[in-house]
Amino acid sequence: MLSQLLATLVGLLAGAGLRPVVVALAVPAGQSADVTCPACSPRPVPAWGTHALRLLPPGGRCPNCSGRLCAPWLPELTTAAAFAAVAAGGAVGWYAAAQYWIALLGAGLLLIDSAVQRLPDLLTLAAAVGTLALLAAASAHHEAGSLLRAAVVAAAAGGLFTMLAFLGTTGLGDAKLAISLGAVLGWHSWQAAVLALVLTYLLGATVAVLLLLTRRGHRKSTHPFGPFLIIGTLAAALTTST
Repeated sequence: MLSQLLATLVGLLAGAGLRPVVVALAVPAGQSADVTCPACSPRPVPAWGTHALRLLPPGGRCPNCSGRLCAPWLPELTTAAAFAAVAAGGAVGWYAAAQYWIALLGAGLLLIDSAVQRLPDLLTLAAAVGTLALLAAASAHHEAGSLLRAAVVAAAAGGLFTMLAFLGTTGLGDAKLAISLGAVLGWHSWQAAVLALVLTYLLGATVAVLLLLTRRGHRKSTHPFGPFLIIGTLAAALTTST
C-alpha cells in the first residue's frame, strides 16, 4: 500500500512536469509545437524554455493572458493513475523502471492522441529508446525476463502495425508506439504480448460499438488507437504480473 501511495505521489509530480509537453504537442500534425492560446492567438508561447515553466502548475494557464490551455489536473491525475497501476503490478529493478518510463510517456501520448489523433515522434521514439535501454540494463543485472524475447516482440509489433498503417487501419505513430509497448511485454512473456493485443482490439471494438449505439459516431468515424494500445498493454501487464 505504501509503495502504491508513493508511486501515486511521484506520478502527480511527474505529471506536472509532463503538462507543458502535452500542451505543446497536442496540435494537429504539421503545426508548430509552440503553444497558441485560443484566447490571445495568434501570439504563440514558446513550448520550451522559461515560458514552459509557467505552464507547470495544475491550472495550466497561458503565460500571456492566463487563459486555460489544458484541463485542470488532467496530466497529473493520468500519470498518477498510471504510476499506481505499475506499482500494483509489483515489478522491481530496471524492469520496473522501464514500466514507469512507459507509464510516464504513455500518459502524455494518451492525452495527445485523444485530443488531436496523433502520436508525436518526440515521445514515441523516446519511449522506444528508453525502454530498450532500461531492459538492456535489466538483462545486464540478470533480472528475470528475456531481452531477446523483448526485442523479437518489439520488432514483430512494430512490423505488424506498420503493415496495418499501410493498409489504412492505424497510423505510423501507432507502429512506433508498439515498439516500446511490445518490448516491455515481451520481456515478461509471449502470453503478455498476445493478451495485450487481444485486449487492445476488444477495448477498441467496445468503444466503437458504444459510440455507434449512442449516435456519437458512425461506421466511417476515425478514433485514436494509441489510448487503446496503452491501456491494453497496462491491463495485460497487470494481469500477467507475478
